[in-house]
Amino acid sequence: MRRFLPRFGFVMMMTALILAVSILVGAVFTTRGAQLVQRVEPGTTGSASLFGDSGQGTLIGSPQLLIIRDEQAFLPGRGPAGSRLVSEQYLREHQLYPLQAKTVGFIRDLLLLGTLGLFVLGAALWWPRRKVAVARAGIR
Repeated sequence: MRRFLPRFGFVMMMTALILAVSILVGAVFTTRGAQLVQRVEPGTTGSASLFGDSGQGTLIGSPQLLIIRDEQAFLPGRGPAGSRLVSEQYLREHQLYPLQAKTVGFIRDLLLLGTLGLFVLGAALWWPRRKVAVARAGIR
């Protein structure tokens, strides 16, 4: 049992490091296609002339970093702050649910916090036993 815990702690620490790198790479891979997007409910030309819109439709919310892989969802032109316009109607009809980049970041941070806990637990099992073993070897 004396040799098992330090080895198990070391394995936990190495596993935590590998998981942390994998989580970071996965988050970067997932968010590489994120774009500043403004969702738009396409309107009719009559409502556009009545309300003085630019013809694109009604803007929904504010521009956000979203991950949308379907290029057909994008409308021509640009929205506020240079954001790309996305048809909310197209997203609903095709049951597409865009993923926010900040959601990916939040999940990444939670997973990294968990791997930090795993690393600390492994270090707690490995480090004190290692110091005792080194001290004993030096005495004899």
